[in-house]
Amino acid sequence: MASPAISAQGSKLEIGSTDASPTYTRIRGFKSFTGFDGQASELDATDLESKAKEYLLGLQDAGNFNFDLNVNRSDPGQIALEAARKSGALRSFRLTLPDGQVATWSGLVKSTPLQGGVDAILTGTVNTRISGEVIWTETP
Repeated sequence: MASPAISAQGSKLEIGSTDASPTYTRIRGFKSFTGFDGQASELDATDLESKAKEYLLGLQDAGNFNFDLNVNRSDPGQIALEAARKSGALRSFRLTLPDGQVATWSGLVKSTPLQGGVDAILTGTVNTRISGEVIWTETP
């Protein structure tokens, strides 16, 4: 029986322009990612009639989306990332997975560090904070 696992190879990450209907620019050198790691807050609903602590869930927090890339400071997508970090502006992002699932969200680029060394290529781990909800759709 074939495995139902989906390879991450072929995933694509893009950053959007700042207008209401963003145009997206692919971020080249995209290597790996972790994200959507937030969770809802807990609201204490306990009152003096409660027999034990009672809770409700608050708003969902989508968390962070962090990714590794091979740095190329002339790539238009990486230039847009750096501009977003410098300005502090909310930007749209789009992640397309190989199975056709697409996630879109707004986020803040918190850092764009650079790593290098002897016998190494330039790399970095970009840290972003998601603002609002993540919308999942499927490509036609």
